[in-house]
Amino acid sequence: THLWLSHNRLSTPLPPGLGQLASLEDLDLGSNYFTGTIPTEVYGLANLRTLLLHDNILTGSLSSAVSQMTNLTILDLDTNYISGQLPTEMGLLGKLSELHLGDNDLVGQLPWEQLSELASLTILDVSQNYLNSTIGPEVGGMSKLVSLQLDNNYRVDDAGNLLSYGIQGPIPGSIGNLNRLQELRIDNNFVGGALPSSIGKLQSLVTLRIESNNLQSSIPSTIGNLSKLQYLHLWSNYLSSTISGELGKLSQLKELFLDDNELTGTIPQELGLLTSATYISLAENHIEGVIPQSFGMLSSLERLELQSNELYGEVPRQMGNTPVATIKLEGNYFYGDIPDGICKNIQSLSADCAVTRSPTSSPTTESALSTGSSAVDEAGNMPTTSPTFEFWWSCNCCTTCRPG
Repeated sequence: THLWLSHNRLSTPLPPGLGQLASLEDLDLGSNYFTGTIPTEVYGLANLRTLLLHDNILTGSLSSAVSQMTNLTILDLDTNYISGQLPTEMGLLGKLSELHLGDNDLVGQLPWEQLSELASLTILDVSQNYLNSTIGPEVGGMSKLVSLQLDNNYRVDDAGNLLSYGIQGPIPGSIGNLNRLQELRIDNNFVGGALPSSIGKLQSLVTLRIESNNLQSSIPSTIGNLSKLQYLHLWSNYLSSTISGELGKLSQLKELFLDDNELTGTIPQELGLLTSATYISLAENHIEGVIPQSFGMLSSLERLELQSNELYGEVPRQMGNTPVATIKLEGNYFYGDIPDGICKNIQSLSADCAVTRSPTSSPTTESALSTGSSAVDEAGNMPTTSPTFEFWWSCNCCTTCRPG
């Protein structure tokens, strides 16, 4: 009832004779060099529970005859060259719990109405294909989903010519019904519109990756309700407005990537509560104000990227209490000294600065007047134009400095 021949060097077409093994329940031919299409006879294995053909060189489309495999629980065709559209007959596989179709050549629209009929489905992976599909509202009915991977369907060739737009349109609010979902990946597609506030209802979510899309909204404060979230990647979109202090409630968060957006306002003090965070990037936005002193509480921080914003002031000495090893600060209005505590752990520090052997005083309003420049005033107001000083920093541990 079992045939396991994975991780060999078998390089023939799949033999049609497999279809004669009527009692076969588990077929694992993964990680070989099988070529050609899946024989029609294989689809006739009505007792088959697992069909693992991943990591081969299989071609052709997935036949509608797959509907005959009514006992199938796991179908894994990852990393092949399966083409065409996903057949609507997939919806007839009532016992299917895992559907792995990543890294293939699938095209077209996903049949969400039929996929939502797979009441036992926990994993749906159609990443790294050539889909041109929306996310249907029916996705909200796939209540047992634990992992939904739609990522990397926006594809271009080596010359930069567009091959597929990938996942398009808005993210439906019904996605908030997936209360078992632990992984949601829609990154590197063409999803637009608003990030729905219903995402805050995904109480089991660990990974949320929607970077490299076309999102045009604020970041919903409801994301702060995701108490199990560890990875929040929203970089390279068009997200605007301010960063909500509610994100500081994400006590399990390890990575916060909000860079390359249109965010404004200041960095909320509450982000200093992210004591599990190892990597925070807020770079390439329009964020102003100072680095909060609360960042000194980031006890797990290894990398901080704040470059290309409108930040000013001094790096708070409290950050010397953190284990941060990489900091990027260039393209802002910082001045003053890098705290000695930071220099003890730093491996890479880039900033608009000039390294000097002796300390250089922080610029003051008086010194600014003597050079005809403006500076941050006593109230902490940012200059309307970048001040000009001979040296911006007294930084003996900068590894990359750009003269001011």
